Amino acid sequence: MNEYHAANKKRWNLAAPQYAEKHDKKGTWRIAHRQPQVVFREQELELMGPVRKRDVCVLGSGDNLAVFALVGMGARVTSVDISSQQLKVARQRSTELGLAVHYVEADVTDLSGLASAAFDLVYTGGHVGVWVSDLRAYYREAIRILRPGGLLLISEYHPFRRIWKDQATALEVGYSYFDNGPHEYNTGEPLDRSSGGVVQYEFHWTVSQYLNAVIEQGAELVKFAELGDAAEGWEYAPLAGLPQVLIIAGRKSP
Repeated sequence: MNEYHAANKKRWNLAAPQYAEKHDKKGTWRIAHRQPQVVFREQELELMGPVRKRDVCVLGSGDNLAVFALVGMGARVTSVDISSQQLKVARQRSTELGLAVHYVEADVTDLSGLASAAFDLVYTGGHVGVWVSDLRAYYREAIRILRPGGLLLISEYHPFRRIWKDQATALEVGYSYFDNGPHEYNTGEPLDRSSGGVVQYEFHWTVSQYLNAVIEQGAELVKFAELGDAAEGWEYAPLAGLPQVLIIAGRKSP
């Protein structure tokens, strides 16, 4: 594990209690297994297809909402995250809900603890790529653990939303779109980049870098889409009107 991932692991371990409290207030984790549509967009569900009795791996599982939704849809799910504390919260919640989940603590660029060709679907969504210093290694491992013909489904926060200064009233470019970083922040609360004394590192990948990182690992492109244009409540700039989500689906060669 490199220094950037080690710092981000520490950051998420420290933030896990506050992040859990935030999600307790929202309550989505309690209903995700019954209502997968509160977690996944319609287009994601269509790309997944039927997952009942299929082996699914969620990489960068974080709050584990995707994990719980997939278990509720009948899949056998492995949840992978770098943060032991995030996984601890998820274990407690899945036990409370009566959901069977296999949890694995691992860096997504090194999934050596998982066998090759073990899964029918690998899903990674929300905000994972921003914490990862090597997209190619990340997706290479994701495709390695897929069975031939299996699907890698990526749903990422759109890169266009990461370049702006943190100000509420107007859009002003803070970073070049092509400046991958690493961008260093001192953080406090989860998803809060204000000063808090805990160091984290972000990597601002471009659309083409996400796309090429999948194709270069030998996956056949199934779907590429940009969805949504709404503002999200936690964002630091007025981003309504900009694309919200980047969808990439690639199928492993038979």
